[in-house]
Amino acid sequence: MFIITKGTKRHKPSSLSWFIKQTMHLSAIASLAVSSSIIHAETTDRSATGDSIAINDADKKAEPSTTLETIVVTADIDAQITENTDRYTIPTASSATGLALSAKETPQATSVVTNQQIKDQNSTNLTEVLKRAPGIQVGSIDGARSGFSARGFGITGFQIDGLNTDFVQQAAMGEYSANTAMFDHVEIVRGATGLMSGSGDPSANVNLIRKRADSTVPATELSANVDRYGNYGVSIDRSQPLTKDGAVRGRVVASYQDGDTFIDRQELGQNLIYATVDADVSDNTTVSVGASRQHNKSKSTMWGGLPSYLSDGSKAEWDTSKNGSADWSNWDSDNVYYFADIDHDFNEDWNLTTNASYNESDSSPKLLYIYANGSQVIDPNVGLVYNLNPFHADTERKQINVKTELTGNFDALGRTHQVIVGGSYNKSDLDTFTYTAPPDGLLPISDFDNWDGSYAEPAWGAKTQSSDVTTKEKAIFAATQLKLTDPLSVILGSRVSEYERSGFQYGTKMNTESEHIWAPYAGITYDINNNHSIYSSYSTIFKPQSERDINGTYLDPVEGKNYEIGLKSESDNGALQSQVSIFRIEQNDLAQDSGQIIPGAGLERAYFGVDAVSQGVEVEVTGQLSDKLKAAIGYTHFNAEGRDGKPVNTGYADTTLNLFATYDMNDIVPNLTVGGGIDWSNGYYGVVTNPVTGQSEKYGQDNVTLASIMAKYAINDNLEAQLNVNNLFNQKYLAGENFFGLTYGEPLNVVGRVTYRF
Repeated sequence: MFIITKGTKRHKPSSLSWFIKQTMHLSAIASLAVSSSIIHAETTDRSATGDSIAINDADKKAEPSTTLETIVVTADIDAQITENTDRYTIPTASSATGLALSAKETPQATSVVTNQQIKDQNSTNLTEVLKRAPGIQVGSIDGARSGFSARGFGITGFQIDGLNTDFVQQAAMGEYSANTAMFDHVEIVRGATGLMSGSGDPSANVNLIRKRADSTVPATELSANVDRYGNYGVSIDRSQPLTKDGAVRGRVVASYQDGDTFIDRQELGQNLIYATVDADVSDNTTVSVGASRQHNKSKSTMWGGLPSYLSDGSKAEWDTSKNGSADWSNWDSDNVYYFADIDHDFNEDWNLTTNASYNESDSSPKLLYIYANGSQVIDPNVGLVYNLNPFHADTERKQINVKTELTGNFDALGRTHQVIVGGSYNKSDLDTFTYTAPPDGLLPISDFDNWDGSYAEPAWGAKTQSSDVTTKEKAIFAATQLKLTDPLSVILGSRVSEYERSGFQYGTKMNTESEHIWAPYAGITYDINNNHSIYSSYSTIFKPQSERDINGTYLDPVEGKNYEIGLKSESDNGALQSQVSIFRIEQNDLAQDSGQIIPGAGLERAYFGVDAVSQGVEVEVTGQLSDKLKAAIGYTHFNAEGRDGKPVNTGYADTTLNLFATYDMNDIVPNLTVGGGIDWSNGYYGVVTNPVTGQSEKYGQDNVTLASIMAKYAINDNLEAQLNVNNLFNQKYLAGENFFGLTYGEPLNVVGRVTYRF
């Protein structure tokens, strides 16, 4: 990657030695995918063949099955829609290159969490989806914030319908809790994704694909759910043709969720309304418009984790239900989106699409942070002493995102090739106003063991603006798939971006400008036969950093490069897919926590930059293993370290295994499907400073194994009941990425859901 910043060009040569050596190991690992080809030849799929999807007729008599009869008939079946297909795979996806390619044609590790998988696992929000996605790790920062990572690096790249969307983690606007009721599926591209996502980390890009108004007949889905802690909800999904011929179609999704959680006194809830209209304004042009509003309720929510140490310097261990917040604390937020798309086919080969969205998000948290004071060493038999830091702010973010793409097929040298050319513009304005805390501070807590949250809310002082940040990014991009021979394809692409960030944040001025950021992309795929292909690719990405060093200076931008080789396999009908990937990621100036606080910056932690390398392997098998058995299996192992050989980002587990499967029991118990899964990760740790001794020491979590089971039963053609049990063996574990504050994962939970379709 080349970056020209204020007239200065920087180029760092890449090292391929490790990458080349690993090719000799590919054949051994590939045996997993090759062995699946035995199943590929025997696997059949009753819901899809190629790009066409078989839709059940509304009048057709239902046979005994664990899948309810589908009455939805779509006006134009899209190969990138997973709803009502009963599949764990998708025929084509475009998140990696912009080109509509099958997984086997895409020279990069990709995953899709389909609508059926979301329902089977009862994943009600984005965080729950990614917890079970292959190659993705989810850490809990506190009651309202989570952190995602892949291949050893944090994930900051998110898109909705292919449009870059800025998720402000620091302000906790609730985007990570985006309700899955309005999404068809989630696409994940791992590695550097600069070609289609622009700036970000060389970890992964997550693309949420909305549901569309695609039904030409009335269709309704009602559902209700409740879990063991008393969190309950109801939702409705209604599709309706708005004209007699079905050329104009509408869809409304409404959802309400509220109740308690496994944490004492904490209440979480959501209100969602989503509406969209699709109109075929001509034989070749479709216009889509829509809007959504999601209100996130978060009452008595912790800011930061529980204290890591007791006052005698020993490591703390709390009940998983322990809550360090005050009764008056809250972290509510609102997300409003407006979007519009125009899709025009010039002919059967060429298509022009323009997507635009406008987003307003806001939150007004009132929080209380409890932390240990190392200068006061109190006998634990007498009492524990903790200090309090109150916080109250109003934060608002406005975003504008626009993208235009021209895609098409062209003939050259006797073969047909694909091409995409496009441009994008993203602008984000973030404003934060904070209220001053009482000038004399708050009295410390002397008995945290019996803390019940009954602490008076402080009298907040004056309101002042603490941040005003504007971020702009514009780019042009192009990519092409060239079919050099029947089995050999080459994908070449490039993106040229301009990035600008200006304003101030908590007393620090920001004026970052990066021009002519070139992000090249190159990939090769070779079809061994109709079911298997091998690939190799090179991709890049760039990201300015918001972390500051001990002097309060922002760290240099991160440059990331991803080298990858692999083997992909697919059944004849695409219902079963597998991939093996060997990767090497090089990243410079990666922010690492120094364990210190920036002087004069409140509680803001200081960071320093290191050059890092992550290398490893991923294996994934997803789809229909037999007529009765569906599964999603993912294994990842990586080794991330700095140029000095020292580990980096040790708060991420470097080895994970995700497995989830369902089995159709219809031959034994009519209309019953059972399933279950395992999510396993090895140990991870952080290096923290003991507040009493002042010494640095490791603080970590051993291996974590989380088991789940599910069962769903079709009571009749329209009514279905489902039961999911998560963390079946009630394992207690720390779910945070760092250990400056302790955050526990959810204990055993039982969730029941009833769904009625008509």
